[in-house]
Formats: sequence, structure tokens, C-alpha cells
Amino acid sequence: MPIQKRHSTNYAGVHYIEGTSLDGKQSEKVFLIRYRKGGKAVEEKAGRQFKDNMTSAKASRMRALRIEGKSETNTEKRAKQKTEKEASINRPILNLLFTKYLEYKGDSLKGVRTDKSRFTNHLEGSLGKLTPEEIDSFTVKRLEKSIDQKHTSGSTRNVLELLRRIINFGVKNKLCSPLDFVIKLPKVESERIEVLTDEQFEGLAEAWSEYPDKHIVNLHKVIAWTGMRPSEPCSLKWDDVDFKHSVIMKRNTKSGKDKPLKMSKEVSTIMMDQRTLLESEASNMRNSAFVFPRRDGGKRNPDGWRKNVKEICIRAGIPKSYRPNYCLRDTIASTMLSNGSPMDEVGYMLGHELGSPMMKRYAKFVDGAQQRIVDRADELMQRKLQSLN
Repeated sequence: MPIQKRHSTNYAGVHYIEGTSLDGKQSEKVFLIRYRKGGKAVEEKAGRQFKDNMTSAKASRMRALRIEGKSETNTEKRAKQKTEKEASINRPILNLLFTKYLEYKGDSLKGVRTDKSRFTNHLEGSLGKLTPEEIDSFTVKRLEKSIDQKHTSGSTRNVLELLRRIINFGVKNKLCSPLDFVIKLPKVESERIEVLTDEQFEGLAEAWSEYPDKHIVNLHKVIAWTGMRPSEPCSLKWDDVDFKHSVIMKRNTKSGKDKPLKMSKEVSTIMMDQRTLLESEASNMRNSAFVFPRRDGGKRNPDGWRKNVKEICIRAGIPKSYRPNYCLRDTIASTMLSNGSPMDEVGYMLGHELGSPMMKRYAKFVDGAQQRIVDRADELMQRKLQSLN
């Protein structure tokens, strides 16, 4: 490649060559600086006229810093970056441990999007370049305090639990040394259970009837009548829907198992309505394997339709603070328990294991059902006495 002509400027040791802007639409000056360091002549690029907003004056100041030893040359910067990169590969820093953790877990990690978000927002910047050996109790306490300032105690607990999980993974796989202290997770006192009133549920039914996107409506209805987690109907395929035996097979659930769920008449009606709805769509959706596909026929992301169900809930008069899908799970659980359904039936419906923290939180709804049961028994016994008199 021929050497490009150097053009002088009003500043010593500063030149430029004629280049083209990165978008290819106009000519652009590329500034170069020349100086001697360690007895050797050095020429390097200072920056581009438009991309870097570089001028001959700025280039001259950059040259002066290089000569005075207050700024590294481009070659030195590249060498340093290479060294740091090589060092980070050999050091079990948290960024590396998290990358390996995700690779190891693969598709089996259910909350991968949430974990990535928590790591990016709370751990990567503050602890990402530290090894577990360099993390002390004071550092973790400072992290906890910074999260507490803007988030709930539940969020703080989740971030610290993720940190502990990543480090435990590294220790188990002999990638790093263990911490010399125990990460204590803060207690979460508040039990966030969001149950819709009868009026709010009636408003929801009205909002469903008026909302234009019926695919979203059917998806939301399925959650309301089955208590599915938001990710489960997104993964649901037509091969998993057995109309003959009225069964839905939930694949690879949070517990890692496939679980069957009987369809009620209402759920069967919703499913048949969804099949009819898809028949009127373009081929991508009509021929998709998924029950609730995206417009291109692919699998929906639970976050992709959150704004839609949030809008439906607002139309229904449901508080904005409520989670638009999980309030439906809470509502069906509390309704079943309050009307005498045992815990194992509710656990089957929602996909919770007996004894799980969530089932323990739902237990408070059992008291009302127990009272109604004994009141009903009392009423029946009183009738028996009256019939004998």
C-alpha cells in the first residue's frame, strides 16, 4: 500500500493525511503526531477529524503529553490491554466465573435473563474484575448498601444470592478459592401477594373483550385460568395440547420436569379459539409450532408482551404496582385455598412443590376456608337436629 502524503499544520510534529469518513460520505482529515521516545522516532495516529472530533491543536497537546511521559503511546496501550486480557483469562475474576457458569448451565438455567440483568446492573461494574479472594465482607456490605438505596430488600437478596451462587460454582469446579466469610442474605419481611378483587377481575374480563390483540388476550386468559408461569404458555406447542384427553403438557418447567395439566372447559375453549384465530393469520403464524407465536412464527419472549398485559390491567383498574401476570397466579391460588382446596391441589395447578416458600406464603388463605368448612358443618348438624324435632 503506497505511503499517503503527509500535510503539515501550524503545530510542530503534527501532520494529517486525507482520508474518507467512516460513513463514506465525505473527506476527513486523519491527524498524526511525530515525536521521539527512548531515542526512537515514533509516528502514530492521534484521531479522526469527525469521528474523534480531533483538531491539530488537540493533537499537539496529545503529542506534548507523550513526550513528557504523562500519556502512553498507542503501542504501549495495546500491549497493556493485551497483558490485562491475558491476565484476566488466567485469573478467576467474577466476570469469567459468570461466563463459565452460564456456559455450564446452558438451557437448564430458567432465570437466565434475570440473572444476566442482575449481574450487568449490580455486579459487573463493582465486582466484575475481582477474584473471590479479593472480595471481602466490607465490599459485599458496601454492595448491599448501594442496592438497598434504590431497590427493595428482595432485589438486594436476589443479587447477593446470585453472587454466592457464582462463587460456589467456581469453588465446586475448582476454578477459584472460597470466600473466607459467609455472605448473609437479608431477610425479606414483606410477602408480595397480589390478589384481585371480584370487581377487578370483572374489569379484567371487560378489558379482555375490548382489547384488539386477541392473541395477547388468549395468552393472558390461559394464565388466569391455569395459573401458569408467564414463560410456560410462551413455550407451549400444539403437540403439547391434547384436546381428546383435555391435557396440556408443560415442558421443562421450573423444576426441570415435564408436567401434565388437565384442561378445564374454559381452557379448552380458549385453546380452540386460539387455533381458529391463527388460521386467519399469515403463514408464519398459521404454521408455527407454538400456540402463541410471534408474528414471524417464533417463540415469544415473556418480556416481549409485558407492556400489552400491563395496558390490559390498567384498563381493568388493577393497580399499576401489580405484576400483570403474577397477580393472576396469586388470585387463582388464593381463590382455590379460600374455598377449601388443599395445598397439594393448588401446588399441582401452579407448579409449586409442597413445602416450597411460595406455598408457605399462600397458607394464610387456608384459615378462611377452614372457618367456612366448620361453619358449613355446624349448619348441617343444626339442620339434622331440627329434622329430629
